[in-house]
Amino acid sequence: MSGFEGLPDTRTSLVGITDEGDEAWLIRSISQKLYRCPGCHGEIMIGAEHVVVQYVKRIGGTEHHHWHRRCVEEILVGELRRVRRVSANESQRGKLESRGRRPAGRRRRS
Repeated sequence: MSGFEGLPDTRTSLVGITDEGDEAWLIRSISQKLYRCPGCHGEIMIGAEHVVVQYVKRIGGTEHHHWHRRCVEEILVGELRRVRRVSANESQRGKLESRGRRPAGRRRRS
């Protein structure tokens, strides 16, 4: 994960592209309830720092999953293409959900 260790953090998120062409936004979070990581299937305890992966679908819509930071670094980041840093302000939930409501091919280029 060279160059991205310790990210996402409070000021920086990551975004990359999945094999299906969807955007994957990696956002730092603190768990408010018990979650199960899709990478290792282990529990993410209440109050634990972890990574929320918000998928913005190419065909429209969004979904998200809660991952351990270690699992994101070891599994997910290597599967994404064109991973880059972005301001944490760009990865706010409302902004990502509005991106998911726009039809495919109609997104603004940044």
